[in-house]
Amino acid sequence: MIRHPVRALYDNLQQKAARPAVTNGERTLSHAELVAAVEQRAADLMARGIQAGDRIGLCAHNSIDHFCAYLAILRAGAVWVPLNPRNGLSLNQQFHARAELVLTLHDRASIQQVGLSGSSLCLDDWQAAGAAVLPDIEDYPDAVFAIKFTGGSTGVPKGVVQTVRSAAAALASLQAFYRFGADDLNLAVAPLTHGASHYILPVLAAGGCHHLLGKPDRADILQALKAGVTCAFMPPTLIYLLMEEAAFTPSDFPGLRHLTYSAAPMPPPRIAQAITRFGPVLSTLYGQTEAPMAIAGLSPADMQNEVLRSSVGKVFSGLDIAFLSDDGVIQSQTGQGEILVRGDLCATVYLDDPEQTAAARINGWLRTGDVGRRGADGHLYLLGRAKEIIISGGYNIYPAEVEAALCAHPAVKEACALGLEDGLWGERLEAVVALKEEADTATLCDFVRHRVGAVRTPKVIHVVAALPRNPVGKVVRSDVLKMIQTAIQ
Repeated sequence: MIRHPVRALYDNLQQKAARPAVTNGERTLSHAELVAAVEQRAADLMARGIQAGDRIGLCAHNSIDHFCAYLAILRAGAVWVPLNPRNGLSLNQQFHARAELVLTLHDRASIQQVGLSGSSLCLDDWQAAGAAVLPDIEDYPDAVFAIKFTGGSTGVPKGVVQTVRSAAAALASLQAFYRFGADDLNLAVAPLTHGASHYILPVLAAGGCHHLLGKPDRADILQALKAGVTCAFMPPTLIYLLMEEAAFTPSDFPGLRHLTYSAAPMPPPRIAQAITRFGPVLSTLYGQTEAPMAIAGLSPADMQNEVLRSSVGKVFSGLDIAFLSDDGVIQSQTGQGEILVRGDLCATVYLDDPEQTAAARINGWLRTGDVGRRGADGHLYLLGRAKEIIISGGYNIYPAEVEAALCAHPAVKEACALGLEDGLWGERLEAVVALKEEADTATLCDFVRHRVGAVRTPKVIHVVAALPRNPVGKVVRSDVLKMIQTAIQ
């Protein structure tokens, strides 16, 4: 039977009631206190008119109030719609409109980025009365659990509708991979509006605790890791930055058993460096919004095998993998091609877009857009990306989205966004523009930042007379990249 993931909040509650469930260093809630706070907020949401299936936006930095609000949305039977403050005002306004939010919850620090319209409530001022009686938790597998927005290859945001079935599959896979226990302390430094949210329920189910950090301060992260954190999830970029800090050795982190990177690949030399610095604790997960978080995982034990370090691990139970060859043949066992996935994890669709949903499927398989192969040992290896996505610092950036923001400036005639290999960011976002009139590149960067946020703002903008085109007049991204690389040399 498929259970609604929020039931994990109540698993073994009597045994874990007095244990700490979440802390930010200054404030701590036990599991019993957390359940009481969540239920009070969920009841308050219902007293305000929220009904099962209503869509609620949540835009906030990591905090206990954010943590409780996320769980309250789920407990009320509503649909969680995360809005990252780093998206910027313009992008969050688009997401807000597309999702047709009934209510937006936000913290005071995010008020300028949330894109409010309609009903809103500030978490910092929320005095939950809890007047309504909470209904029983419903276990409808096909009910909507969350709507998460990604960029779109056309520059139009895509909303991925994740079901209870999909969320429950992700939860089960993470429980099997990490084997969380009551003594686990998870460090939540990546945004709870991002991949870090997937750890909330499996850790709570086991009676463990979350330590929240509101911002990725390196000193605070290292202090937390030294103070008993057992699990931490972060993009490779942040791990690289930590390794630039003062000397430390694995003995400084006696409790650490999983330092998981995801959202972007990590080259084998960097993996070796991280293992030397942190110990044999490095692990990785492979997933995407359409198949959240848990398609495959490589454990710390497997990471010790240098041959396996270029893989993303073994496919999780309950999932089937196949490969779509260039000539359109689905190969279920061997070969290589676009990775196809099938199972409960993939029970997702695109919001209000049946055509795009159908295009992302072939014979019941989800097309991931990633190219890969399966090794003789059963591990999954990524070879590249079929879709034009730039992954910088763990964030997916769609070139068309950046290009559309640049071209909205009156001085820009045409633009091309590129991902250049970078030792820190994985890929460094840069852009090439041809101008209609003189414009300062710093001004263009500020313009883009206001429209689509800092993550999607190029670190460098190159100005050229015209973008190179092929014989049929199409701008070829690889040609633009060659032109820039030649100019740099």
